[in-house]
Amino acid sequence: MKKIFFFLFIFIVASASGFASVLFIVPKLARIAPFSKMAFFNEGRDQTVIVNKTEQVVVERNTAFRKAYDKNISALVSVKSVSGSGAVQSIGAGFIVSADGLILTRREWVSTGQKATMMIVRGSEEMKAEIVKVSEESGLALLKVTASGFPIASFAKDVANQLGAEVFLIGTKRGSASPISFINTGVVKSVDGKMIETNIYEDFRLATGTPLINIEGDVVGINSVNSSGYVFAISADEISRFLSK
Repeated sequence: MKKIFFFLFIFIVASASGFASVLFIVPKLARIAPFSKMAFFNEGRDQTVIVNKTEQVVVERNTAFRKAYDKNISALVSVKSVSGSGAVQSIGAGFIVSADGLILTRREWVSTGQKATMMIVRGSEEMKAEIVKVSEESGLALLKVTASGFPIASFAKDVANQLGAEVFLIGTKRGSASPISFINTGVVKSVDGKMIETNIYEDFRLATGTPLINIEGDVVGINSVNSSGYVFAISADEISRFLSK
C-alpha cells in the first residue's frame, strides 16, 4: 500500500510540475510568437521592396541604354577603302561628327595610296569620301562626304570622370545579307588623358573605329582593340584636339 501511495505522490508532483511549466512557457511563446510572425512578414515585405527596386533599376538602366543607343546609331557609318580595280582593301567603322559630313575613324581604315578610293556606307547608301587629314601620332583620321544634314554624335565633356563608368560600343556587322547592328558593354578600367582602357572583349575588325559611349549617350572615345582582344579608346579630349588642329 505504501508503494502505491508513493507512486501516486510522484505522479501528482510530476503532473503539477508539467502543468506549471506549461503555464510558464506558454505566455512566453505568446509574447514571442507575434514578433516572430511580424519579423517573418516584414522580411518578406522587405524582400519584395528590394525586388521591386531592383526591377526598377534594371528597367531604368535598359531605358537609358536604349536612349543612348538610339541617340548614336544613326551617326554610325562603315568606312571602306577600295582599290583602283574595285577590290575592297579594308572595311571598318567610323561615325559622323558634323552635320556637314565630317567622319571620324581610326587610322587603320584609311588608305593613303593614290589608287585607293574611300567610301562611306550608311545603311544601304554608299558615298565617296575625301580624306581630310590623317594623324599617325594620335591614330585618328578625318573624312568628308559631299552631303549635309547628318545626325551627329555628341562628345562627353569630362573624360577623367568616366573612370568606373558603364560604357558600351555599337557597330555594324556587314556581310552578304543586310547589315546587323550589335552592342557590347563593359566599364572603364583606366583613363590617362589620351587613352581609355575598358574590360570589353571584342573582335578587332568589328570594334575598331566604333564610338565608346556612356550611359548618358555621349561619346567618350573612339575604339580599337589591344593584342589581348580588349577594347581601348582614344579619348574625347584627344579627339577634340585632333579636330581643332
